Amino acid sequence: MSYLVLARKHRPISFDELIGQEHISDILKKSITSGRIAHAYLFCGPRGVGKTSCARILAQCLNCQDGPKINPPADDPIVESIAKGNSFDVLEIDGASNRGIDEIRMLRENVKFAPSAGKYKIYIVDEVHMLTTEAFNALLKTLEEPPEHVKFIFATTEPQKLPATIISRCQKFDFKRINIKTISSVLEGVCKKEKIKIGDDAIYAIAKAAKGSMRDGLSILDQLSAMGDKGIKADDVFSMLGLVETDLVFAFADALARRDSAGALDALESIIDKGKDVKQLNKDLVDHFRHLMVIKVGGKKLGKLVDYPIAIKEELLKQSEYFQLNEILNIIDVFIKVQDTARITENYRIPLEIAIAKVTYSGEAAPVVPPPASSAPKPTVPKSRSVADKAVELLKDKKGEAKSGAPEMKKTKEVSTPQPPKVQSTDSDLTIEQIVQGWDAFTHELSQTRMLMATYLQEAKPYGFTDGKLAIGFTKDFIFNKEALEDQENIKDVSNELTRFFGGNVAIEYHLVDEDMKLAAEEDTEVKSVMDAFGGEVVSKWHKEE
Repeated sequence: MSYLVLARKHRPISFDELIGQEHISDILKKSITSGRIAHAYLFCGPRGVGKTSCARILAQCLNCQDGPKINPPADDPIVESIAKGNSFDVLEIDGASNRGIDEIRMLRENVKFAPSAGKYKIYIVDEVHMLTTEAFNALLKTLEEPPEHVKFIFATTEPQKLPATIISRCQKFDFKRINIKTISSVLEGVCKKEKIKIGDDAIYAIAKAAKGSMRDGLSILDQLSAMGDKGIKADDVFSMLGLVETDLVFAFADALARRDSAGALDALESIIDKGKDVKQLNKDLVDHFRHLMVIKVGGKKLGKLVDYPIAIKEELLKQSEYFQLNEILNIIDVFIKVQDTARITENYRIPLEIAIAKVTYSGEAAPVVPPPASSAPKPTVPKSRSVADKAVELLKDKKGEAKSGAPEMKKTKEVSTPQPPKVQSTDSDLTIEQIVQGWDAFTHELSQTRMLMATYLQEAKPYGFTDGKLAIGFTKDFIFNKEALEDQENIKDVSNELTRFFGGNVAIEYHLVDEDMKLAAEEDTEVKSVMDAFGGEVVSKWHKEE
């Protein structure tokens, strides 16, 4: 006898063996026992979770001798023929290859004939969403009022593609992904039956790679079973599937926590040298920082949301202390954008390297200006002042000197423009007008080191400053921004940044304000004159530039 793959050999043959779908098998068993059997069923869910197996089990229960009953004997000839796919009364149809109107017309003609051995003629249509619109329309009447001896069981991975008229004529059951713990338990049982040597860490790695699909887990185990007497180790799983080992992901995240750009890029190179897939690495990083986010928010109370053994959860808890929540969220956003960029560039490594630089960048010293090639004086061409010139002036300190990291720009006498607000040195000197006018410059400078915080603040406007306390307003569209900034650490950081930038001691408090409340600062004189001349308006701020 030829070799039978594990996914088929260990396929469930009864409702009790249907793993992870107890919510469905319980309802179907009660329906059979009570005799309330529908004429059409729709099984929806991801691949490899038991949809087709459940359809076969239901067909066996309905057509077995002395049926319908929920536990038909395995040696029943009708049950055996259904399990082998030889039954004339149970027809399995592939929706992808029989998707046209002609096939459905033939089906409509065949439903008139009575079953040959069983009580019902049962049609199991897999991937039913692949049928054409015309085929669905041709099926509607038969599906709504089929002969008493006909039952339909549809299975699909994409129920959203089905017409509502089809769904409304069926009893719909949603199959769910199987959790890692359940898959691990089943794989362990299969390995004992098949006498496969395997470690617990390897079983866990396979279950995690299966991503909720029991069939995928058995298929991966089938591939690895060729290891023979050597036994299967976790490294074998990672190597075959191109997955990145957990300890490498932790080491990579440690480099990001240290803001060590060189170390992170070196770790990336080491991972690639080991033959790992860069695309998979990016997915693993998103998953890893998602776990850190969950642990950071809820600690051990939300540990159940992280599919890892306790030892790894403890490591996640320890590593989460090295990040602030907004930093974790920013890293997740950056790595998710890598996927979009990679689709355009058709290259995953370069976008990932750029992402690493973004999340580890902590500022740099002003560049060294090389000496002039010649000492001969060069003619100076007067330039009109740009928005960049004014931004630099807004970033100057009390003595009028440019802040560190901003290139110094010379003024020209040819163009006269109004001066930006001066930063005050005492609480009593600082006014709300100066804060409002310098708000965009403040958030722009803040974005160089705290991009996420600056982005949240850019959607707010200061509108009151009394006794050293600044009132900052958010409209109801930006409640999330307000709540994110209300964390005590964030309040302290924003207050320190405001104090540093504007010079006085600035405490803060956040408020929700009405849409019609005037919070916007007066536009810069040059910008306002251009807007008045052309009838324009500001539609984009610095942080929304592509």
